[in-house]
Amino acid sequence: MSTRSANHLNNLADLNSIARSGDLVLYITLLVSLAAALAIGDYFGDLPLALIGSGMVFVFGSAAFFAARGSVLARIVLTTCNVAAVALHIQLGRGTSEFHFGVFVLLGLLLVYRDWRMIVLAAGLFAVHHVAFDRLQALNLGFYCTTEANLLRTLMHAVYVVVQTSIEIYLAVRLHEAAVEGSELAALVRNIDRGGSLCLDAASLEVSAPIAIALKAAIGKMGVAMSEVKIAAESIESASAEIALGNIHLSERTEEQATSLQQTSMSMNELTGSVKNTAQTAEEATELAQSASTAAREGGEAVGRVVATMNAISLASDRIADISAVIDSIAFQTNILALNAAVEAARAGEHGRGFAVVATEVRTLAQRSAGAAKQIKGLLGDSADTVDVGLKMAEEAGGSMDNIVNQARQVSELIGVISSATGHQTAGITQVGAAVSQLDSVTQHNAALVEESAAATQSLKGQAIRLNEVVDRFTLAPT
Repeated sequence: MSTRSANHLNNLADLNSIARSGDLVLYITLLVSLAAALAIGDYFGDLPLALIGSGMVFVFGSAAFFAARGSVLARIVLTTCNVAAVALHIQLGRGTSEFHFGVFVLLGLLLVYRDWRMIVLAAGLFAVHHVAFDRLQALNLGFYCTTEANLLRTLMHAVYVVVQTSIEIYLAVRLHEAAVEGSELAALVRNIDRGGSLCLDAASLEVSAPIAIALKAAIGKMGVAMSEVKIAAESIESASAEIALGNIHLSERTEEQATSLQQTSMSMNELTGSVKNTAQTAEEATELAQSASTAAREGGEAVGRVVATMNAISLASDRIADISAVIDSIAFQTNILALNAAVEAARAGEHGRGFAVVATEVRTLAQRSAGAAKQIKGLLGDSADTVDVGLKMAEEAGGSMDNIVNQARQVSELIGVISSATGHQTAGITQVGAAVSQLDSVTQHNAALVEESAAATQSLKGQAIRLNEVVDRFTLAPT
């Protein structure tokens, strides 16, 4: 069975429920009216008519109620039976005016059917009854409509009935519309409520009441909105899943980067310490180089003084050689003089013997002086050669010391440059280390933020899934 057919049957069931309730009210009213008829018949001394009339009405009314309850036939029969019961009251009461109130009461009770046709039927039956019974009463045939046959009064009663009937027809139409509206609203509610889910697809429902039409339109708009929410929720779930996955990868890479930066920071700290040590060593080397340069310069000055001293010694040796030459010349001349003296002593004979001895001694001394002078001359020559060699070596040593001094000065300057560069490198590396430390701190913070973002994304994904679960409880129109 299609949804449209099911909804139509549900609407019919709602209206049938109203009809069955109306049948029950009219049947109970009929039973009360029949009991009243028996009482009226007994009071006015016409109980047999009351029993016969009530029995016939009871049979037809009960048959319709139990056999066709809720149908149009049952409504027609029960309406006719209740009209007959009121007519029986009027007949048994000899047309007493008070019993005519049953007409208006019955017309009012017929609103329970919310069917204007039953009101028109009852009004028509009452009109036929009043006119017919009034005319039969006028012929003295034992029928009663009023206490006395009077067509004008009967027509006045008919006017009141017409007025009430017109009002009740309007009310019945409005009540029927309300019943249809209530049935359609109930159908919409039943269509929405599907037990564990809510259906927002009301396209298959046929409604005619304005409120039902408005509610159906609102349900349709809600369905469209929920469809959009479902699409958005699915998109959010998909996007949050992708973001969560990306955040997981980003978190892993950030943690790796943070670890690498931490290691880099440690390495930079070690490098900074090493460079600082190198700078300190360079400063110490600079001081040592300056000390070496000073010592070399002082050594060069000392070698210069040695060279000067060697030159002075060489000059003194030259002077000693000259003096030795003079001594040698004096010894040679003394030897000649001693030889001449010996010759002269020999010539003097005995008188010159003592002088010859002196001359011999003088000659001996002259020879010894000449030998000593030769030895001194030889020693001075050797000493002069040695001094010359020493002077050359001192000059070479002086040149070497000058080179050493120059090189030591250059080394000191280079070490100073290295020390200055090392100082700049230390400052730079310190700044780099600080930057790396700051970058490490920022990366750690970013890693924490990424983890928080990943947690938030997971929460968003969970909320999107929850939203989809909520939306899935609604049955939406196919897109």
